Order: sequence, then structure tokens, then C-alpha cells
Amino acid sequence: MCGVEVVGQRCYTSGVRPLLLLGSALVACTRTVAPAPAPAPLASTAASTPPSPIARRVVLVSIDGLKPEYLAEADARGLAIPALRRLMKEGTRADAMTSVYPTVTYPAHTTLITGVSPKAHGIVNNLPFDPHGKNQDGWYWYASDVKVPTVVDVARKNHLPTANVYWPVTVGAAFDASFPQVWRAQNDEDDKLMRALSTPGLADAVAKQYGSIPAEHRTDVERANAAEWILGHERPALALVYFTDLDTEQHKTGPFSKGAYAKLELIDKQLGRLLAASETAGTFAQTSWIVVSDHGFAAVHSAVKPSVLLRERGFLTVGGGKVTSYRAAAWKAGGTAAIVLADPKDVATRTAVLAAFEEAKKDPKNGIAEVVPGATVEAAGGFPGVAAVLVAADGFVFANGHDGPMVVPSWDLGAHGYPPTDPRMRASFLAAGRGVLAGAKIGTVRMIDVAPTIAALLSLSLPSPEGGPIAGLLAP
Repeated sequence: MCGVEVVGQRCYTSGVRPLLLLGSALVACTRTVAPAPAPAPLASTAASTPPSPIARRVVLVSIDGLKPEYLAEADARGLAIPALRRLMKEGTRADAMTSVYPTVTYPAHTTLITGVSPKAHGIVNNLPFDPHGKNQDGWYWYASDVKVPTVVDVARKNHLPTANVYWPVTVGAAFDASFPQVWRAQNDEDDKLMRALSTPGLADAVAKQYGSIPAEHRTDVERANAAEWILGHERPALALVYFTDLDTEQHKTGPFSKGAYAKLELIDKQLGRLLAASETAGTFAQTSWIVVSDHGFAAVHSAVKPSVLLRERGFLTVGGGKVTSYRAAAWKAGGTAAIVLADPKDVATRTAVLAAFEEAKKDPKNGIAEVVPGATVEAAGGFPGVAAVLVAADGFVFANGHDGPMVVPSWDLGAHGYPPTDPRMRASFLAAGRGVLAGAKIGTVRMIDVAPTIAALLSLSLPSPEGGPIAGLLAP
């Protein structure tokens, strides 16, 4: 008999496999996991274990920064991505997916599971506005900041088991099994934080089998380990899986670099493991697979610090290396930067700030392509209540800092965050498996349509999405 730790309705063994309490039934545990067989075609019903009575499942996999060209031009680029090729062959790939404003990770990932724009769901940037630095570079980690229900919330309300591996903005979110994305020191000390915030017992079970748990200082291999374990043992009806390493590499070396190709090929191997884990668990024939990204990427060479201009023009003051007061401050988001007023009704400051940046825009060396009124951006679903949004010119990205020259060499070679209308910011979407038509022509899809599509595949309904199920994708 294996040792068992009981946590609510979920039991984790002292070895590997959880016990699922289904009414009075108890599914027996085992100490070992059979090696995954080669993945069968998506139409296969082969399984090494009996399937769960759940008839509909969705696995949503995000590959951060996956430009659609990586998929459309896989042959020409010589990419070894058999798992992605398989899903493209047996399912449907969009030409592209239009992201949100701004095209950065946290707003996009929250839109993917809510079906509404950042203005509506409340995660309007990666980091909250914090001109005084009081939040110590904390991100929008907490699910309590999301203002609308997610498709996960709807699934749980309908008694469907859910799982999460490192999806952004999930600290505190209710899942049956969850490793939320969060970090502090980005070293092994963060394991303690992850153990405290993940589902009780889950970290011990995953570490028992793989030797480590997913955390910011580790790689997508560790995130795949956790996802493989969850798919094989928890068998969720809805699973969110987030891979980060392609984004990290493209920031360092730029889009379409050799390093980016290598990272994508490694991520593809992890995706293949997830397909095999589902097959082994007997859930493959019930599963719809959706692979997405959050944004594209652009090559950059220079960084623009809007706060330098704001300081020089007297809109903010600095003491001890920090902003002590401001009438206007910058809120950077990669290829865009919002200008926020201390008093939104201060018309004189608004007019003066916009004029200052319009003047700076005239010199191409300053790297500012557009100064967009805040109301225009808000109407597009982003940055509510700001005075204006600066858009970086080709090759430029915005950065923090209020000292030195306004334009400096960029420490990154790739960036995103530009308006979603920028073709370089297009994201990826492909789907395959149960309920998905193979070879459908769906053109360019919208990010706000992903959550309603997931809901439809699970026979659920989101309360008030801005989008709807992707036309022509789902089988009748």
C-alpha cells in the first residue's frame, strides 16, 4: 500500500501517482509510470489505461513569442518540429492571430483565457504602473487583479477538473492542480515560493519523479515535466501550459536567430511529450489541442528612455535615484510606452507633454514613430485613462531610466509590445483533435476569440466575451 497525503478532494502519493476521489470511488495508485509510446495520430483511440468518463478536454499550450512565420515557413527554415508539424497536418493553422494592445505577455495571456481586451480584464501591462518603484518590479502575478471570469472559472463552476503549468496571472487562482508563474530571486530559493503557492503536495509529487519543479530560473523542460505529470495523473478537462524559453532567447538574440530555432525545436520535443502523456493516460481521443502565442517579435538595436525627456522638461523630479514626484510619468511596454498624468484632468500638462514628444518625434534619432492620444488606444482596448501612448520607431524599444542620454544601445536584440496592427507583432494559432475540423481555412483570427472557442469545445459559455468561437474551425 502506498503512502498517501490527502489534500481536500485530491490525494498525492508519497511516490508518483495521485488518488482521485470520485464520490466514494477511489482510483488506486501506482509507484511507477509506464514509458510513453510513440504518439498515435490524433484520430487514434489507443490507450494504455481506460479513459476517464469526461468526454471533452482541451489542452491550451502557449509558446511565448512564436511568430506565425516559424510555422508557415518551417520547411524553408529547416526546422525540426515534428510535434507542431503533426498538429498542423492533422488540424488547422490560422494564417496569424491578432494580439492585444500592448503586445506583451501578461495582457495577452489574460485575453486568451477571458475573451476580452486588456481594458476589460484589467491586466493592461506586464507590470502595474509604479513610478516611485514601491512595488520593487513586481508583475501582475495575482489572479485577483483579473476583473472578469476566465474560462477556467467557468469550467470549475461546471465541475470540470482544471490544471495550470506556469500560466501568467494565476497566483491565487483556483485550479485542481497548479504551478502559477511567480518569482522573486530567480534561484533555488524560489522553489520555496513555488511550493507555497502551488497546489499542496503537487510539487513534492513532481519533484519525486523528475528531481525539480518548474520555476523562473529553470527551463521549459521542467515546465514540460510538470505538464506531463499532470496530464498523465490528473487528467484535467482543461489544462493551461506555458512555455517561455523562445521569448527569452529572441529577446537576447533576435527573431529567427539560430538560438531561437534551437529553443523552438527543444520546445517542440516537450510538446511531443505532452501528446504522448495524453495518449498513455487514455485521454487523447477526447482532447482538443490548441497551440497559441501571445505576440510576435521585432529586431531592435536602440533603447529610448522617455523619462529622460520628462525629467529634462520638469514633468518629474528625481532624488536618490528614484522619482520623488511627477506630473507626468512613463509606463513602458516594450515597443510602446504610456504617458500617465498624476492628475488626469490636468489639461495644461497633457498639452505640454504631448507637444514635447511631438517635438522629439521630428528627429529620427530619438526613435519615436508616433504619439497616439490615450483615448485612441483605449478605444482599441489598451491602456485606459492614459494621456498618450508613444510608439517606438523600427529598430527602437522603450526602456526605463531617467538619467543619461535619452537614446542608448539596446541590451536586447529583439522586442515586442508594439501596436497589434504592426505585422511583426502577429501571434500564432493552431488547433487539432476532438471537435476541430482539419484543414479549415480560417485566415487571421483574433485573440479575443480563443477563450470562446475553448468554451465551445467544452460545451461551456463565457458570460460576456468580446469575441466568439472561431468561424469555420469547429466540427458541427
